[in-house]
Amino acid sequence: MFTSGPSGLSFGAVATTSGLSKATVQSVFASREGMIEALLERWLQQERMAFEQRAGETPTLRDRVRAHIQTMLAPPEDANSRLAATLAALASTDSRMDGVMHWYADRMGDFSAKTDEERHLRMAFLAAEGAFFVRYLARVPICTEQWQEIAHDLQDFAAR
Repeated sequence: MFTSGPSGLSFGAVATTSGLSKATVQSVFASREGMIEALLERWLQQERMAFEQRAGETPTLRDRVRAHIQTMLAPPEDANSRLAATLAALASTDSRMDGVMHWYADRMGDFSAKTDEERHLRMAFLAAEGAFFVRYLARVPICTEQWQEIAHDLQDFAAR
């Protein structure tokens, strides 16, 4: 909807795109941060559904990490770019990032690891997050072929 990402997100832009009045949009979202939080929450819900489908009903830590890698690295590049920009925009405000914190807790708990396997899986998870942010937030140019190779390598690493 917004090709310029969160920087182009305004009450006026949402009103124009949705066909609503600016006053209506302002009454729904109290602030620009509220709009960004709503975008992020919508993404989190969609992502959560994709993750749960991949992880299964009672996933082990390994299942959760592998499903996370598949879910995070699979979407189209533009969707991930918008997500990274939304996270950066939200992090630069006084907004609370409770939804993101809950999302991480669902995936990895408190990041504690008692066994070698848990430490290994924690590193696979963090490597996937790092790869995501390197490509989409730092905007390091990684072509599709390399990105697929990285995703495959991370899946292999998590499977060990």
